[in-house]
Amino acid sequence: MNPLSSIYYIKENKLRTALLVMLLMCTVLLFLAGNYISSLRYYWLKNEEYDAKICMIGADASDEDLKDYTSYMEELKKDDSLIVLERSSRGFGGLDWNTTMGVEMGAASMVFNTPEDLKTAFEYLGLECDLSQVKDRTVIMSKALASQYDLKVGDRLDYTVDKDINGVYTIAALTDDNSYMVFYVVHDENLYRANIISKELAGRELRDLLKEKAAGRKINISALTSDMLDEQLVPFDYIFLLCIVILSVIHALTVNTVLTGHFIKRTYEFGVYRALGMNKGSIFKKIASELLAMDVIGVILGGLIVLFFSFMINGLYYIPKGMFLPYYSSLGVKAFIISNLLVVIPTVILKSRAMSKADVTEF
Repeated sequence: MNPLSSIYYIKENKLRTALLVMLLMCTVLLFLAGNYISSLRYYWLKNEEYDAKICMIGADASDEDLKDYTSYMEELKKDDSLIVLERSSRGFGGLDWNTTMGVEMGAASMVFNTPEDLKTAFEYLGLECDLSQVKDRTVIMSKALASQYDLKVGDRLDYTVDKDINGVYTIAALTDDNSYMVFYVVHDENLYRANIISKELAGRELRDLLKEKAAGRKINISALTSDMLDEQLVPFDYIFLLCIVILSVIHALTVNTVLTGHFIKRTYEFGVYRALGMNKGSIFKKIASELLAMDVIGVILGGLIVLFFSFMINGLYYIPKGMFLPYYSSLGVKAFIISNLLVVIPTVILKSRAMSKADVTEF
């Protein structure tokens, strides 16, 4: 084996390599931290998907005679590309639910006036479950949400379950979609709100169309859940990444401190390399290859540990309690990359510069 290769060095210095690998593994743990932060958004993924496909509109409080709302509804019903499902004008609170971060959130809700309207909506949402028990004053929720309250089909849902529940309902079905949204069926004569479904459009395009049709009338059109979540959660993502930068700088200083004593002992080694004609570029490549090889080992081992931990805690704790820790998140990847680069790059540069100045004549 070539004594100048990084593998040779790692093989001949197992204890020192193990110490550095453990330090570099810490950067992978920040990937896990990012997954925890991102779990807040994960719980809303299905809610965002459903909200993009169904837009709620309603009469504005200033439209006292409902003239604007009535004319608007007539126009929407004439559009063959739209499905209009009128619903109760009352609001319905959802269930509060716990997250892996320990933060309590309130479930969003959709309300339908008849079982037929709910079945129409479910068809467009791609939701499948047994709807045979659906009738007036019943609700449908996911098994994940129900498990947080130890609820099952046929159970009663009222203020004793959650203080925000207004009225008494029966659970008609449970879905497998892992959403945290509650679907109500409540028949009402005061239909001053409606759920709008487009056969062609969704999300922002659907809302833009509805705003265009409103044409200055006093109509409330619901905002996208994704926009509201971005407003509330994205600032926390940036704060988290800023903390990652600060922690990574501290960690980089720690790694460089540990390696300083180690490389002082190698000064003679690199002095010999310099005497044999090895230039600064070659020294840089040698140190970089050694550290990158150890970094790869640390990343692989750390990744396996994180994956095993996530799998075990999901199976043994979170999933039985109606929660879930994502195995992957873009925020976790960003945190890992930022941390790893801030640790490895300065270490390679500082140590290669120091060793390129080694002079065998000084010994």
